[in-house]
Amino acid sequence: MGGRLGASVVPMTRGKADKASERRPGVGGLPLAGQTRETRMRGQSEVLELSASLGKISDLDEAMDQLRLIGRAIGIPVVSFLDDLSSQSSEPVFAGRARHAPSQTFIDFQRIWNERQYRFKSPVYLACRTEYLPFIWQVNGRGPATMGVEAAQKNIEFVRGYGVLGGICVPIHAPRGRVGCLHFIDHKGVDLDQCLEAHRSALIMAGIYLMNLCLNRPASQGAAQPINYLTRREIDCVTLAGHGLTDEEIAKELGFCPGTARFHIDNAIRKLNAQTRVQAVAKAAQLGLIGSIA
Repeated sequence: MGGRLGASVVPMTRGKADKASERRPGVGGLPLAGQTRETRMRGQSEVLELSASLGKISDLDEAMDQLRLIGRAIGIPVVSFLDDLSSQSSEPVFAGRARHAPSQTFIDFQRIWNERQYRFKSPVYLACRTEYLPFIWQVNGRGPATMGVEAAQKNIEFVRGYGVLGGICVPIHAPRGRVGCLHFIDHKGVDLDQCLEAHRSALIMAGIYLMNLCLNRPASQGAAQPINYLTRREIDCVTLAGHGLTDEEIAKELGFCPGTARFHIDNAIRKLNAQTRVQAVAKAAQLGLIGSIA
């Protein structure tokens, strides 16, 4: 095992990775330390324009081609996008892959990744569920708290074997609790801190436009159903039910009888088109109608 996960299939040994980290390319492949302020500003403007143009694209393959240009502009050309981290039918899309046949290295990577269910154990993907701003991660353990979890180490060692050194991950939080991920994968030892500092806003914009494109596809339109409002008492009762309280406990907390608590919860179940109180709590939380129940 040892091919790179990028366009080429060249093994990256530890020595090559160390040399790559010394180069630290920046905007347009130029060393960040050697760039003038004018050059950096021009690079930032270019990436912002590329990201903004994603809002005018309605075809995912075309959008991924545009995303590849963004990756090249910031010095991280290997880019993936996953529109739903929870869906087993949703697969990561790599920028430019639709135009080129995948390498054997990429095929092997994807096969092992799926067989070992690394996607559901990935510390990067887990972090996307609790982070809302772009973050940096590296194979040395730097990154969100999930990077330090012992169960994550096999996942990290696996991607390290394909020359991955780290990356910039852009969590995308969509309506109804859907979470996606835009991922710039570093093989070169890019100065990720400076890259993120320079392009944070543009990368957030790119992620939002990509998710919007996916949500506007016909297959996703069924999720966009009208939402019934809940009254203050219904919100109170469903919130407490979400914390595990019974009708009697809810009634005691709010100062009325258990039958009234049940009445408000039944109303919420009906309004949310749910079958049970558990489903009503889940739907209300997903829609942001009640606060956090964690």
